[in-house]
Amino acid sequence: MLFNKPLYILTAISVFCTTLSSCSLEENELYKPVPEAIYSNAAGISNGVTGVYSKLRGLYGSQKGFTATTMGTDIFQHGKDGGYKYMDDYSAALNPSNDYLNGIWNDCYEGINAANTVLDKIDNVTMSDQLKVQYKAETRFLRAHFYYWLTLQFGDVVYSEHETKGVVTDAGRTAKTEIWKKMLDDTQYAADQLNWTSSEYGRITKGAALHQLAKVKLLLKDYEGAATAAVKVIKEGPYKLVKAYGDVFDYNNQRNTEIIFAVQYLNNALFNEDGNQGHAFFTPAYDQYAGLKRDLLQGGRPYTRFRPTEFYRNLFDANDARFDVTFRYIWTYNNTATLPAGKKIGDTVVWQISPGVTSTIAPNNDNMHWGIKKHDDATRASVQDLKGFRDFFVYRFSETYLLAAEALMLAGKADQAIPYFNEVRIRAAKPNTQIPLLTAGQLNIDQILDERARELGGEEERWMDLVRTGKLVERVKKYNPNAVNIKDYHVLRPIPQAQIDLSTIKFPQNEGYF
Repeated sequence: MLFNKPLYILTAISVFCTTLSSCSLEENELYKPVPEAIYSNAAGISNGVTGVYSKLRGLYGSQKGFTATTMGTDIFQHGKDGGYKYMDDYSAALNPSNDYLNGIWNDCYEGINAANTVLDKIDNVTMSDQLKVQYKAETRFLRAHFYYWLTLQFGDVVYSEHETKGVVTDAGRTAKTEIWKKMLDDTQYAADQLNWTSSEYGRITKGAALHQLAKVKLLLKDYEGAATAAVKVIKEGPYKLVKAYGDVFDYNNQRNTEIIFAVQYLNNALFNEDGNQGHAFFTPAYDQYAGLKRDLLQGGRPYTRFRPTEFYRNLFDANDARFDVTFRYIWTYNNTATLPAGKKIGDTVVWQISPGVTSTIAPNNDNMHWGIKKHDDATRASVQDLKGFRDFFVYRFSETYLLAAEALMLAGKADQAIPYFNEVRIRAAKPNTQIPLLTAGQLNIDQILDERARELGGEEERWMDLVRTGKLVERVKKYNPNAVNIKDYHVLRPIPQAQIDLSTIKFPQNEGYF
């Protein structure tokens, strides 16, 4: 185990309340306005940093986070239910009033302002220099991370590196390329100052900073620099690919050697907020069929938001172990009340695929589709409970290999890139089998994206990966039959209408949106 102490993530509100409740009547600083009173000592700064981490939960494990990164890609289309299908078909309903996008905008800026507040206050607080540097590094990493989301989703956005005081209505947009340079500075600082390990599990480390540095340098087209950062993680970091791909997602093995950075969720209702709800969104409405009822071991509560495309289902080689780890396509009968004649509990469900055609493999259509098992959580109190406890893996070591391969390939060094690419495929093979390895001459950005789909599908990467690589429109048109309306301008989301309405200066909307 790399780390031995959990970092308990609180909401910004709970940080504020905890700080105030710890104050005594004898303290002299209670007259100070917030946040001066909160950030006036080492404990307040520590809670403030923890509050910055807490905003990641709005992005990872939430329905809005999954929707903005999963829907309308080459590997996922919309499921049967849910009200955001326009993010899959790219119709005119995808507009500036979208509340999920507004929520992401707000979560990111709340995180950024919380980070800026810590950074503005920390030098005036008495605490060890070592701890100051650590908190600065973590907070700057997180500020860059929130801006990664904002710039990939919205393009040019408001940039700020100081605490916002009062209501600001005259902030303009900064070019995303300029923001990427600021993100580079923040992430480089974190990489330079942090250690490979931390005494508190869940905190940012050098490995997470270098991994993010590779992604930022890819945005800036510094391919040599991106490769150097990723290779440093591989060659110098404490991480290892676990032996079997399925072990990465073993609920009882979440703190494994492949996890570089995870957003933590806790089996504690007081601190778990809305929980990681990923278990619900990929689960089809299997309980609407004879012989089946909701079952924690077969997908739990179905929200049927995301359905794998045919392209995604057919992307795996026969010996690729990731196929069975990723997809749920077989169910077993578990409901005596509606059990079909001749069947018994535990038998494999037989599906009517078409008139006169049955199969034990579930269909993948509008009414019933395959599920994704990566986010399964059978530890919830009941099958109806959405608040899952599983950590959300943000950065995994296998992705570092793929980042190294991508950067080296784009730098014109495919011969150096291919070993990193193939290392991921070697691990993916079922025991005692092989899957085809690529040669340097076969490696291109589409092969990289295909491998990222097989390795990272359903992990809140895809939409931004396609935007980052300039492949969104091309691949979505080709592989997602629902996305009939996608246009070139859809590589950016609409700026939330609330931001435009509250601005006292002209705040331009992204092209194509009204």
